[in-house]
Amino acid sequence: MKRVAVWLSLLALGSCSPASVQPSAPEAPPHLAPPSPSPSASAGPVVNPAPDAASRRVRAMLDRVSRLRSLPVRGDVRAATIDRATMVAQLKQNLREQIPAEVVHGQGEFLRAFGFLPPDYDFEAGLFRLLEGQLAGYYDPDLKAMFLMDDLSSSEADATLAHELVHALQDQHYDLAPRMRYRPDANDAQSALQSLAEGDATSAMMDYLLAEQGGTAEDLPDAMMEAQIAAGVMLSPELASCPGILRNSLMSPYLDGVRLVHALRRRGGWAAVDRVWQTPPATTEQLLHLDKLDAREAPEAVPPPSIEPLGPGWSVAYADVYGEQGVRLAFEEWMPRRVAARAAQGWAGDRAVLATSTTGTRRMAAWRIRFDPHGAPPARSGEAREAFDAIVAAWGDAKKGAREVCHPLPGGTALFALIRDRDVALVAAPAATDSSPTSSSCAVARRWAAAIVSSR
Repeated sequence: MKRVAVWLSLLALGSCSPASVQPSAPEAPPHLAPPSPSPSASAGPVVNPAPDAASRRVRAMLDRVSRLRSLPVRGDVRAATIDRATMVAQLKQNLREQIPAEVVHGQGEFLRAFGFLPPDYDFEAGLFRLLEGQLAGYYDPDLKAMFLMDDLSSSEADATLAHELVHALQDQHYDLAPRMRYRPDANDAQSALQSLAEGDATSAMMDYLLAEQGGTAEDLPDAMMEAQIAAGVMLSPELASCPGILRNSLMSPYLDGVRLVHALRRRGGWAAVDRVWQTPPATTEQLLHLDKLDAREAPEAVPPPSIEPLGPGWSVAYADVYGEQGVRLAFEEWMPRRVAARAAQGWAGDRAVLATSTTGTRRMAAWRIRFDPHGAPPARSGEAREAFDAIVAAWGDAKKGAREVCHPLPGGTALFALIRDRDVALVAAPAATDSSPTSSSCAVARRWAAAIVSSR
């Protein structure tokens, strides 16, 4: 969710995503993309100060994608070719230095609480495995430098450069570095920006790949582009075997971003894309719906779930806003993609919280999602009702029209959903002990869910 993103983008953060060696596939988990190497990082690769083969190749490709993308080059991009071990070590180091460890841990525990990750899945190790399997190169907006893996074929290197150097042009024109750094409670906003950047770069890369045939990326039907990206992802053993929430979070910025970019290009060419860069989408709802981007539909401020109903001995370990893209990615774990997209598209705002006991032995997660007003007053809860009914149908635990449902997971964890007016509360409550019945988990989850939707 993410925007992985991980979810949630999961970590839609500080650098432009490292590039994959499959030209038609995403480069690395978008929401999982680590921050770019810091200029002060002691273990960073050395950027070649003088022109060499790598620098000349980068300059030639930069000039070419500049013409394809209709963005003039405003400065040189330094270049270095480094081995896989160095690149992986550098990105690991900077991920750990620039993103608080509690954020990475909290995202993993939030996913695990709702059953999106297996109980024994090592989230951080899984992110690193995905990185290692997908790395081909990356552009660093802090160093203004392009790092390319030294084991690529010529065609792989060209495809990587064609994508990553669009990020360099974005950086020269729109100052990516400060915009892409990790910020608390900004998952949705950063996922939207990440998706715009990846959709822009993917569309321009496809222009490069199709140029010899006289075509452009916008000539391709969106469904064909989506199928190509999905097929490229499944070619990677690391991605094919990873949990679905991570795989879908990896693809979503590319799929969602390229749809927006192509809609803009069909409306007014690259100039229309550049106009959006002047004021990028502030939410993934704006990213996903061009009419809402045009209207600059603002999100509603949703109160975070309070942990007071849990009683003493609990604290907030992690909190964020996931947006429509994150809601859709979560719903995709329970229902078909089209159904999930329809259920999520009424998103108006959300807040998510992970709570842990002071002993560190228990966790509970809550997600308050508010939907657009639709239907008859006074509640006008049609969008919320549609989303809630989709959850109920997916869980198979209650009839349509129910206002609450408890869904047991293996091990005694209870997922509880409750609707009130335009709000849907989702709570994941584990069993108090290994032997506790699920009914007790449902009771605990119900109390918290009821308190969440009652607060204003």
